[in-house]
Amino acid sequence: MRIRIMNDSAVSEVVGVMLLLSVTLVIAAVVAVYATGSASEPRQPIKADLVASGVARDGNTYQVIFDHRSGEPFNVDQLAVGIASRENLTVHTLLRNERGESGERCIETFDPDSQMVLLGDRFKVSIGECDKDGVVILPGDGGSIKWGQHLTYRFVDSHAGCVISSGEILIREPHE
Repeated sequence: MRIRIMNDSAVSEVVGVMLLLSVTLVIAAVVAVYATGSASEPRQPIKADLVASGVARDGNTYQVIFDHRSGEPFNVDQLAVGIASRENLTVHTLLRNERGESGERCIETFDPDSQMVLLGDRFKVSIGECDKDGVVILPGDGGSIKWGQHLTYRFVDSHAGCVISSGEILIREPHE
């Protein structure tokens, strides 16, 4: 009869080395994730209810006034706004503030020192040039909208690409 004697002393050393390697790999993976910036939270889209509340004219520029009724504060440079005519589907354009020092600003606050819109604030969007016959000419090849027609708008978060708010307003002669 043979008696086998098992020697398990080497097994504990192998298990110990394997555990040590596993812990080292986990720590290296965590450091790599934070070093590459992958652990930062993704940018959340703006959440706000933006409603057209009136129109104005600044010289020949036709402006639509918007109220920030609910949601979080945002910078107007984060917005893009799609403008279109409800009556003529070929009339549409996309407006956003241009980058750089000489960039044109079509979305502005009423406070020249701040581009932030807080809850309850108003801001304005310059949608185009207004002629004496009651026609608003949109920039580029956007077309034109006459007084008495409906302007539709859709605000988009430029960074996240998500629609924030949309609606429409009647284009009419602004009171100066």
